[in-house]
Parts: sequence; structure tokens; C-alpha cells
Amino acid sequence: MTGLSISPASAISFTIDGTTEEAQAVPQDLSACPTLTSTPRAFEAWFNTDDMEYRGYLDANNQSPWSYANKMAQVICGAKQGSSIMIGMYFIRAIGTTARPESDAEIIWRAMDYVRSKRGVSIGFVMDGGSITPSSAKSNIYKRLVDSGIAKVYWCYNGCFNTNSKSVFPYAINHEKFLTISDTIWQNDGKTHPVVFSSSGQFARSQVRTYWQEASLIYGDQKLYDYFVSRYKNMRVCTGSYSGGSDCKAGSAWSGSGDVVPTLRKARGIWVDSLYRHGTDSGRGTFVSFSPQPQGVDDYYTAQFNDVDCAVDSKIRVAMYRLTITRATIFVKALASLKNRGCDVKILLSQKGGAQTVSKDVVKVLKKYNATTMVRCTRIPIHTKMILITPSTSSAGRALFGTANMTTSGLRYSEEHVITVDSRRADAATSADIERVIAVYQAGWNELNQGNRACH
Repeated sequence: MTGLSISPASAISFTIDGTTEEAQAVPQDLSACPTLTSTPRAFEAWFNTDDMEYRGYLDANNQSPWSYANKMAQVICGAKQGSSIMIGMYFIRAIGTTARPESDAEIIWRAMDYVRSKRGVSIGFVMDGGSITPSSAKSNIYKRLVDSGIAKVYWCYNGCFNTNSKSVFPYAINHEKFLTISDTIWQNDGKTHPVVFSSSGQFARSQVRTYWQEASLIYGDQKLYDYFVSRYKNMRVCTGSYSGGSDCKAGSAWSGSGDVVPTLRKARGIWVDSLYRHGTDSGRGTFVSFSPQPQGVDDYYTAQFNDVDCAVDSKIRVAMYRLTITRATIFVKALASLKNRGCDVKILLSQKGGAQTVSKDVVKVLKKYNATTMVRCTRIPIHTKMILITPSTSSAGRALFGTANMTTSGLRYSEEHVITVDSRRADAATSADIERVIAVYQAGWNELNQGNRACH
């Protein structure tokens, strides 16, 4: 790291003890649930790099919760009396061991416990129930969240929307990472102010401390909130636990569930989102795309790249956890085409990770298209899924963020989302917030670019 300080969005505050330099946790006795110090902007964004700077990542002896987790807890502490929290997540971790407690996740569970017990907030999770969460981890989750009454937990296997058996290709997972709050306490004007929280990482120590992660808070966008609530409920239908006993496989899942708004159709045994891009509230400049996607359309990353006018938006910056061989040729050709049209294109990938992130076959593709100087690998592991499309000298333009890697499974088969914010399609006030978030992301990308190296 270079020592560059990347400040979190101003509305997201946290306390650092001047002596120990540890993030202040939600109190053990739940006597308070500290939340944001001011009303959030339309968009907020932050990274976990402030913790990495002064603690060093992968510090196994540091058991105190990091400020990245503390900020998530502060968002949860903003839930209003009687509101609901709905969470889609690949996996979470709870309790841990005496030597390695899940202290980062624990601060989030305490915040949930507070709003549940003090404000009557209902909380639910839909998660992937496959090998990512073994029986021992499930036991800890039930003990910490379900048995204590904090939340209800539902599991998908081989993806929520993939109705094929596990032995049938394609293989899928519920790879979502979002949290919604139906109403918040930050404005007392008699109106509803929902939140959508999107993260590149899960609520787990290994995610918070091992990888560079980003998080985004979208405030007050009712239509975006409605899309994610529908997403949660549709996924829950396919766990078999939704009221009414609807049948996801037979296609009657959304006929009797009342408040679920379907935009899904079945293809190859998978429920795909038939609406390629969902626009949100007027003036927000915001769109969301969900996977699984139909096969007959360009994936949303390629579609965005093909839509760039290099005379206007000449700077393309990508920071992505994973690029697989099944998508490498498509993306490298699209980005090389942008470079040939005059765009300044730079891509950062993670050389290290829990899965093979850059294979030898991908490196061969980079060499084939003379892209080894355009595509580089970071010095530390990253888990980001971030694309910036802007002019060379300003933050006006587009930012894409969410959960999908540059993989076929992420773009076609598994449950994922990508949010696009476009400052030129937003009203004046919101446009300024988007440009500010793009500047935060750009500062993060610049930091990641320090010490980049050839992928191998």
C-alpha cells in the first residue's frame, strides 16, 4: 500500500479509539445502536482499506472488529421501528472459534439483535446452502441468528433459480450480496426512505480482512428497493419456504405469492430475468441488471463496453476479482476494440483468491490479443467487481458495481446483480452524488494500481 488515505463517504462515520486504534463496536449490552451522523446522500461508497492501512491485512492476532464491519452495523442501526430487512448473501459466518472469533460479523449480528428486540424489525436471509457453508458453519449460524430469534434463514442449493438437479450442467450458486431496509430513521418527514446496500463481500471475517472490498449504499430509491425485495422474495420462493407452498420448478411460484413481482421466464431449466435492465426512480440515473440472464443477449458488461463513445468517455477502469477462460476472449476483444478506438483502458485482476482467478489459459488470451499491458494483476488479493467509464479529466459518467465477476456462471447461471449509476441520466442533485462516488471509486482504483504486475 502507498499510504494514500481513501476517506469513506462523509455520512458514514465511525469511531476509532485513539489509544488502541480499534473501531468502536456496537456495545455488548445493546444499550445503544449508533447509526449515521447525518442523512446519507443518494449514493455513498467506501472500502475496507482504512483497516488494511494501519492493521495490515491477514493479521490473525487482531480480534477487534474492523471499521468496514462497523459501518455496515451503523447502516443496520438506521432501521426504523417496524421495518423489515431482507438479505441475499452467498455465505455468512457466525461465532467462529475462541482463537479466531467472527468479530467482524458479530458487530453486525449485535446491530440486528438491537433493531429486532428494540424496534420490532423483521430480518430474513436467503443464502447458498452448498459446500460454501458446511454443516458446522450452518450450526453456528442457527445458534447465533435463528435460535436466538434474530433472523430467519433460508437456503438455496445449486442456485435459487436453477431448477435442474445438481448433476445437470449448468452449475449455479446464489452469489448475491445485498441488504435492503424498508424504512430508516435518518429523516423524520413522514415519508418512507428505504435503503439498498450492495457489497462485493460477505459478512465474514475472511472477506473483510483478506480481500480489498467495496460497499455501496443507495438511499431513497423506492423502485430500486422494490426490485431487490422482489428479488429476495423470488429467491425465497425457490427455497420452498414461501407462504402458499408455490412450486418453483413447475412455474407456479409467482402466481399465488401475492406481493412478488415476477419478470422471470424459464430457459434450460433456469429462471432467467426477461427484463435485461431495470430503470429505477425518475432522476436517479440508476439501473439494475440481474442474473441468471437469457442466452440470447449480450451480458451487461459487454453491452456497456460496446456502448462507449471514446470521443466522450475515453477512460475505462476495471477492478475485478475473476476473469475466466469462458469469457476472456469476449471481454478482451471488446476492451481491445475500445483501446483501438482511442480509449484509455486499464484492467486490474486478482492473481490470488479462494478460487483460481487468472488461469494460464486466460494469460494466453491476453498475450494473443496483445493485452498484457492493458490487463494487470494487483499486488494484494481483491474481491471487487467495479467498472468506471468516464472522461479523462472528470468524474462524470458511469460506474458499475455489484456481485458478478467476468465469468459465464456469474453472468448466465448464478444469482447476481450489477447496479449501474450514470451521472448524465440523473437530475442535478443526484448527478453530483454519483460523480462524488465515482471519484471515491477512482481513488480506490488508483491505489490498487500501485505496484501492479503481470498476470501469470
